[in-house]
Amino acid sequence: MKTNLSHATLIAVPVLLFITLNVWQVAAQQGLSSGLPAPTATFRARRDRVMQAAPDALVLVRSRSSIMSENEDGFRQDATFYYLTGLENAVQAVLVMDSRRHESWLFVPAPGQLRGLLHVPYGYVEPGKAAAERLGLDHLVIWDEFEPFVDRRLAEDPSLVIRGQFLTARTTATASVLTLQSERRLWDNVLKARWPQSQFGPMPDPIALRAIKDADEVAALRRVALSSSAALRAGLAALRPGRRQRDAEVDVLAACVRGGAEGISFWPWLMTGINSDLAVAFQSLADNGFLDRTMRAGELARVDVGCAKDHYEGDVGRTAPVSGHFDQGQREAWDLFVYAYRVAMNAIKPGKTSQDVLAAWQLVFQQQRSQLRTPFGKRTAEVVLSKEGRMFWQMHGVGLDSAEGLIDTFATGQVLAFEPILTVDGVGLYLEDMILVTPGGAEVLTKGLPYTSFEIEATMRRGTALKKVGVENSRRKRPTVGHAIPAGQKLTPPIGVEVIKVGGLIRACLPGKQTVRNYKVEALTILDAARDEPVATLREMWRTGPTQTWVASKHDHQFKLSSLS
Repeated sequence: MKTNLSHATLIAVPVLLFITLNVWQVAAQQGLSSGLPAPTATFRARRDRVMQAAPDALVLVRSRSSIMSENEDGFRQDATFYYLTGLENAVQAVLVMDSRRHESWLFVPAPGQLRGLLHVPYGYVEPGKAAAERLGLDHLVIWDEFEPFVDRRLAEDPSLVIRGQFLTARTTATASVLTLQSERRLWDNVLKARWPQSQFGPMPDPIALRAIKDADEVAALRRVALSSSAALRAGLAALRPGRRQRDAEVDVLAACVRGGAEGISFWPWLMTGINSDLAVAFQSLADNGFLDRTMRAGELARVDVGCAKDHYEGDVGRTAPVSGHFDQGQREAWDLFVYAYRVAMNAIKPGKTSQDVLAAWQLVFQQQRSQLRTPFGKRTAEVVLSKEGRMFWQMHGVGLDSAEGLIDTFATGQVLAFEPILTVDGVGLYLEDMILVTPGGAEVLTKGLPYTSFEIEATMRRGTALKKVGVENSRRKRPTVGHAIPAGQKLTPPIGVEVIKVGGLIRACLPGKQTVRNYKVEALTILDAARDEPVATLREMWRTGPTQTWVASKHDHQFKLSSLS
């Protein structure tokens, strides 16, 4: 979370300044034709887009102004500054895009001006012509030249507008006002006090600039989604009665790193019981203990996690039972929640809007409402169809930040988080995936994750088993558990079923059961034993008849069930 001036303040202006400091494709081609390396050309093309969108301006974008604090997991650059420069480690730098002259200037600290023992390329950016050419900049100079440069340009062209990520209108800067300002607002006020006769305005919306991802960004977000999916499975497996939330959160951090990420997108939310209500969970952001509590049997948990890699951040989550088993009401409500989610996802197509998705989601509840049997299921439908059901429901962008603003109209190349959120009598229900908008619709990037109540229970069961006996032992022993299901065998709820890939065939097992009788299930999860993660789900098997080939919905593969006993 981020945050007017007396004579004494004006004296301190230089110090404060120092401290607080498919158009795109055409621009990219222009950059590539200049002979610049591809990544450099990409950043230059992005700056060109800004200058084209604000032709009357000096556009100012600041880097992060301080090194990381000791309780952070790593240095995180300002997302917009990185998007426009590619400089991941710069501290107290300011990018100025002079639109009238179509030039990019970077002002950086001189050697020795930063705290500690930092040296290039950590914190500092080496000034000079050679470095500027390497980075695709027109000028790269020390910070002391910033004020003279702005003075000179405003004298030459008084109509120039100073634009940036400004948060405030011009106000009187009293001591009490300054005390309540964030660093970002303080930066606004300092600039306006230093150049009081100048015009100020907002820069082109950074979120809109970053909304459509290029091929490299999509590739980076696929890697982020892979590690974030592993972290979610770890978060589900970490739930159990009697355990502290804080203890479980550590498992998510470890899974991110082991999954190839550099860290977490945000501190994981494993919010159980009353904390699963978003309105309550949000209070954790101002609580020293992050609303830590001991989990209890019968509660539901909001497992909301994300990993960070290559500067991009993930965001994915599920609702899960602390005990590993949904009760009857929770199961009915959750499985309808999931069904509506899948139906609504079909509305995510270029040109459609988030309201189209919401309408499709609500329509499922409207159609299924009369068939609900449990009080909690009925109450969930009631909330969905009320104004309360829209309160936290959202679709937001995902990229250099795990949440990049709300999305209204879908366009090819967006990466978003589809995130329906409900609170039903103090109990939170929540589901979230990372989704790429393609010309044909939605592509889920967070693949291989459980959805239905049975799938979530099976994932939690497997995760617990792996912790007890170790990954390798678990993989060797699992195929011998239970009995193979002969071709055409049907199973019925509420029996949970694991399906394990063995030598190109599929072995379906009932954990803890010694026999398989006439049961039928709505879903079988196919587990890739080599990676210990689901690769598909059989959802239509009871409709295909007693054949040996059952089609996995939402996948282009076919799997044969054979008797392996």
